[in-house]
Amino acid sequence: MLSFSGFFRLSGFVSTLGRRAAPAFAISLALLVVGCGGGIQESPDEDGQQGGATVAAPAEGEGVAAFSGLEAAGEEATGWQEDAELYAVASATPSLDSEGNSPSWLYTYVSESAGAVASVVYEGDQARIDPAQELPEADINYILENTLPPPEELLDSGEAVEDAQDVLSALEEEPGVAASAGLDSFSGEGPEWIFSTTRGEERVEDRVPAVR
Repeated sequence: MLSFSGFFRLSGFVSTLGRRAAPAFAISLALLVVGCGGGIQESPDEDGQQGGATVAAPAEGEGVAAFSGLEAAGEEATGWQEDAELYAVASATPSLDSEGNSPSWLYTYVSESAGAVASVVYEGDQARIDPAQELPEADINYILENTLPPPEELLDSGEAVEDAQDVLSALEEEPGVAASAGLDSFSGEGPEWIFSTTRGEERVEDRVPAVR
């Protein structure tokens, strides 16, 4: 099962990489988000085959801004590898609210020494690291070129969402609709927040520069 946030990050990530990255890298990145709760799940069609996507209900719990879990996540990451560097942040379930808060966040790190990436899930003041995924050296080097700046140089999700007018409008029209957020340096010219939700059958997306 691929989570909504995983689908959301992959869709922007893959479209951005295009011809510059190997398909195996996108597949490996997908493996990192398998098992994250909630989100888009493939549902069987009339023939019993896996077909279209359905959006699961958002997870319950008190929401926090994206950078609330950075300290705890960083401790988990450096416990895995001392040279771990953060390169992506995403809501772990489609539970983003109009304040930019989510009950859980996913922080993904790269380690040059290990030649691998690993994700840390932060939820309910607790952080846990998922098994690392080794990647080809070329992919590791590409990620290392696109790690995120220190958090003090970036807008947190609560600040950035104020400029996500289309997504905020959709959330006002239908409170509780599934919505996600993600931050990385792959999707635009530098670090960028991408906010995503739906309005009926239409996907709504806003991109917000993340550097202060």
